Amino acid sequence: MHDGGCYVCMEGPAFSTRAESLMHRLWGGDLIGMTAMPEAKLAREAEIPYALIALVTDYDCWRGKPASAEPLENRKTDPLVLLKEILANVKSASANAITLMRKTVELMAANPQRLEACPAQHALQLGIWSDKSKIDPQEVERLRPLWGKYFESSGT
Repeated sequence: MHDGGCYVCMEGPAFSTRAESLMHRLWGGDLIGMTAMPEAKLAREAEIPYALIALVTDYDCWRGKPASAEPLENRKTDPLVLLKEILANVKSASANAITLMRKTVELMAANPQRLEACPAQHALQLGIWSDKSKIDPQEVERLRPLWGKYFESSGT
């Protein structure tokens, strides 16, 4: 488990080329994937605490050696070796993720005050820089579920 890291979201479905893989590493990417966007941004805009559970399925090609522990001669005769490796990793990672999610739900239920104090609950507090009196009241009303609490004191 890691508290932090840089996630690079790429368009897929595809595996990275070696050049793309090296570029992602130069950017400081720790994980490369095709999901987690736009979910993370939408959760932030809705002030919903969000944590990514990344299921690592394979190592990117930057390693310069085969991702699989299978001997090279076996991989030449069985083109599905990488797919088998990925599926095995998904199975193992999924079991770990389910355990993590169950424990997380237990901790959230036992400590609701920690969730209330989460900074994500106020992510938009400084996000509206426009003069609130200039924002169309219909737009304020339309988006009230997201930002209504920040317009209560402005008279809008």
